[in-house]
Amino acid sequence: MRALARLVLPAALALTSTAAFGQAPPASPAPAAGSPTAPAGDPSATTPPSGPEMPSLELESRPDGYTYNPQGRRDPFVNLLRREKAEGAGQKPPGIAGLSINEVALRGIVKDAVQGYIALLLGPTGSTYFCKVGQRLYDGTITAIDAATVTFRQEVTDPLSRDKTRDVKKTLYPAEEASK
Repeated sequence: MRALARLVLPAALALTSTAAFGQAPPASPAPAAGSPTAPAGDPSATTPPSGPEMPSLELESRPDGYTYNPQGRRDPFVNLLRREKAEGAGQKPPGIAGLSINEVALRGIVKDAVQGYIALLLGPTGSTYFCKVGQRLYDGTITAIDAATVTFRQEVTDPLSRDKTRDVKKTLYPAEEASK
């Protein structure tokens, strides 16, 4: 039974694939060009049989000259992933200004007699940054630092949200806060 399935399945696939393109199924594999069974002047031995051409995927410009006027809206026919790469929207500035609030972790807080509290933030690459109130990150700003927490004002990029900013707090001892 398995031997029969091995023979029938490839033949059925060959019939359906050639029928989809309007070609007749091949009777047998064509002999190689240099083999003794191929006639010397037979052009079908070297060139594949011609069938209907595949439709072109390129879009032609419209003859009436229509162009899309976005009027402040994005073009619905432009691939968003390719547009970001082309515009360079994925490029972030170097240092702490290129890190989002979710990428940094609070590792310590130092109290300075002159400047007040300074937060030690750890980046994803292992770099430590000393940040004060007002320090700008990629998607927000540090608004407050006290002895145990740092408060960030994060800019919300969700277009459906009514709030455009939200406060995010990172604590030195997150295990204690979770148990409360």
